[in-house]
Amino acid sequence: MHVTDSDGFYGAEAVLLGLCAELQRQRHAPFIVSIGPPGCGERPIEQIARSRSIEVHPIRMVPGPNPRGAARLLRLARHERADILHTHGYKGDILLGFIPARWRPAPLVTTVHGYTDVSWFDRVAIYNRLDRLALRRADRVVLVHHGMTQTPGLNRLDDPRWRVIENGIAGLDDRGDEGHVDPDVIARTAGRHPVIGAIGRLSPEKGFDTLIRAFREILRSYPEGRLLILGEGPERDALERLAAQLAISDNVLMPGYRPDGRRYLRLFDVFVLPSHSEGLPMTILEAMQAATPIVASRVGGVPAVLAEGKGGLLTTPGDEAGLVKAIDTVLHADEDTVRMQTFSRERVLARYSSAAMAQRYVELYDELTGPS
Repeated sequence: MHVTDSDGFYGAEAVLLGLCAELQRQRHAPFIVSIGPPGCGERPIEQIARSRSIEVHPIRMVPGPNPRGAARLLRLARHERADILHTHGYKGDILLGFIPARWRPAPLVTTVHGYTDVSWFDRVAIYNRLDRLALRRADRVVLVHHGMTQTPGLNRLDDPRWRVIENGIAGLDDRGDEGHVDPDVIARTAGRHPVIGAIGRLSPEKGFDTLIRAFREILRSYPEGRLLILGEGPERDALERLAAQLAISDNVLMPGYRPDGRRYLRLFDVFVLPSHSEGLPMTILEAMQAATPIVASRVGGVPAVLAEGKGGLLTTPGDEAGLVKAIDTVLHADEDTVRMQTFSRERVLARYSSAAMAQRYVELYDELTGPS
């Protein structure tokens, strides 16, 4: 039983559905419990999971500490005879992690996909601190990359219950048809050069403000260029104001959240990940698989995935000048850029498959339940 509280479809959601699909191939019976607030309607992960024939149980409950909600999860787990409870995100971690182990009907595994960077007194920051306490009560805790151990509270790999299982990406033919490329986006980028692309939640830790400032400098050399940022989040207004202040609003496109962001990679001359913090972002793996040139911050698992620059150029988070230089280098499309594209595609196919990821999770589950 996989438990998640998701209002979009980004990296963690893609990882979860890829894991479920691979578990089905191995004749396991995964199902997703999708938590949401009352009246929220169908969530993207529910729609996409159903389109891929993955069983989903939507549960609506009020936010915050919720003993009744936790009890509902336990009843469902017992009814479905779940062998493993696997949470993805602080909501499920807290709901199930603070329940005494003897009351849980199955062992608890939690995957930490990453933390949102917020102020100390923000509500999410409080949940993150509660999450760290809940993790101590889980039977197994999974980090998606060794780089995450630099995050306060996650440097616990000396504990045998804590593991690292790197994210995996599904094959090009295994992800279903999640939509199409917006015709308006195609029209607004067609014939323009360059198209610099980014995908992610519009939140502070993603560093899109640095990217917008860097893009203003790129426009001095490429006045017809376009910056395309796919995603939605609390920073939208601030980012739009920044583009207006820099007088580049006509060149900055933010069409909103798209569940099929990988389809837009073919429009990008370069994919940029300007984040201040990450685990192992699926967008990097998707760009590698698509052989799209990459410029990314040196954060979390990104340097290791890109083999310290062999698969893409690495920059310091928040370094606007360094970002400009790296993007400009890639846009010249010299032999080094072509080599990086080839290297990154071969690397992701060889090492970061969802099949390999699922096998490692099955081995972890077997530790707790015995071989299936």
